[in-house]
Amino acid sequence: MKILYFSPIYWDDLKQRPQHLAEELAKMPGVHITFVEPSISILNSMVRQNSDYKKREQSVNDSLQIFRPSGSLRLPRSLESLDIFHWNQWFEKRQLQDLVSSADIIWLGSPVFYPLIKQMNTKKIVFDRMDDYVFLTNNALMKKLLKKWELELLVKADLVISTSNNLHKHSLKLSKQSYLVKNAVDTAILNINVDSLVVSELKRLKREGYYIFGYVGAIDHWFDLEAVKAITEFDNRFVVCIVGRNNLTYNFEQHRRMKYFQPVPKSEIGAIIEAFDVCLYPFLRNSYTIDTINPVKIYEYLSLNKVTLAVESEETRLLNQEGVYLYNSLEEIRKYLIDIDTLQPPFYDQEQLENFVVINDWKARAKTIMELLLKELQ
Repeated sequence: MKILYFSPIYWDDLKQRPQHLAEELAKMPGVHITFVEPSISILNSMVRQNSDYKKREQSVNDSLQIFRPSGSLRLPRSLESLDIFHWNQWFEKRQLQDLVSSADIIWLGSPVFYPLIKQMNTKKIVFDRMDDYVFLTNNALMKKLLKKWELELLVKADLVISTSNNLHKHSLKLSKQSYLVKNAVDTAILNINVDSLVVSELKRLKREGYYIFGYVGAIDHWFDLEAVKAITEFDNRFVVCIVGRNNLTYNFEQHRRMKYFQPVPKSEIGAIIEAFDVCLYPFLRNSYTIDTINPVKIYEYLSLNKVTLAVESEETRLLNQEGVYLYNSLEEIRKYLIDIDTLQPPFYDQEQLENFVVINDWKARAKTIMELLLKELQ
């Protein structure tokens, strides 16, 4: 089975669902994956003064190859709507034609790739609906295009896989071959015996008597700053540690008990989470969009058996997991803070924890997906 796997995430970026699934599927007998990265326009490379626009080919192993089309003759994707002659599509299709012709399955990890396969009727199409893609971009032109492409792709795809219950319910309205396969635990983070400057700083704070609340992940327009402030203002012992790329203009360091750290290697994340007293999932509850997010972050927290304070959403409710304490308001957060030392972890013993990890790791998810591919597409 040859799968041409179009990913919105670059192979060497922070490891997420596309890399995990491609890696696990490629381990299965008879499966070959070609992982297609988004091309980078020469204009973007010129601005960043790099050569990333060039074609890239890499062999990870005999069953997994990486391919990035050249972007030397294409516009930036944000200007796609101005490409009235569809030059971008023609140029990429030409580079991909041999890979497409030899593939059994075309896997799309984002509707941004839909124009490349729009006219294709001889291949099986899988759409892995990972996110609310329209919500994730602030570019007005891209929002319009993504909405259009996603609706068309939901109708065209032979198999739709959604990550959240909310997305799945919507997918079912347009595709009868729609299934729910949620996110998972990256077992690599269970290795907590690593050197980390962040962990060293957290241990220093603990020795000084501070209680550490923590979040690891991107900080963007969905991040609830007020929830984080409420924690630091509740008790002089409380420190909030935030680790990740900050896409906001907000300066966390203006608060004495907020500690911000730049993104760290994935290998350090488990050790950092292990050093937290309480983990945070502080997303804004200001739109239905939060209900579309199946929180990878909480799977990571659970895999290390950490008490977690999380905003209530459809997905966090459906977890129905002890140790995950849900809130809808700042007042509800404060009620937990009053008795913070009484909050219990998710699992009572090591066996419970290990069972959770085994049935919720990426290997288990890939097995479920392979069963769907064989059932629906063979």
